[in-house]
Amino acid sequence: MDNKKEKKNYVIIAILLLVVGISIGYAALSATLNITGNTTIGKSSWDVHFENLQVTTGSVEATTEAAVDGQKTNINYTVTLEKPGDFYEFTVDVKNGGTIPAKIATTPTLAGLSTDQKVYTNYTATYSDGTPVQANDALASGAKKTLKVRVEYNKNVAADQLPTEPQNVELTFAMNFIQG
Repeated sequence: MDNKKEKKNYVIIAILLLVVGISIGYAALSATLNITGNTTIGKSSWDVHFENLQVTTGSVEATTEAAVDGQKTNINYTVTLEKPGDFYEFTVDVKNGGTIPAKIATTPTLAGLSTDQKVYTNYTATYSDGTPVQANDALASGAKKTLKVRVEYNKNVAADQLPTEPQNVELTFAMNFIQG
């Protein structure tokens, strides 16, 4: 019987050694990988707006003077151009007061004149130096660009091209700025 008891003890010891061996083998074949990091996200702001609007000397007197609205994103005005050569013009700064660079997303739209009205009305919106405003024009954080907007009764229009009745025209110029 001692033999059986000894064999039983050897089997128990063998099983314990096997369990310990498997545990050590598993531990030897496992690994833990860790990645730790710290990040600080800075304060950012988006603020592209109009400021510093100035009507050009020689412009006709406006019914409603050009003015920047309270949100600084729209300009409205109402003028009457009585005769060829009359014009209304103003300059205004487009300012990037935010921390994010901006750019014009698509070609700006200049609209409001019919084909007939384009014969006797000139409507332009350019940078103050006369260069056109275009898609992808950049406006860095803190930078500004000055626009010049002008509507003019064409002084070189032929008599037969003059309008025969008053014309009400709603002119628009739009620039869509995105993160640049």
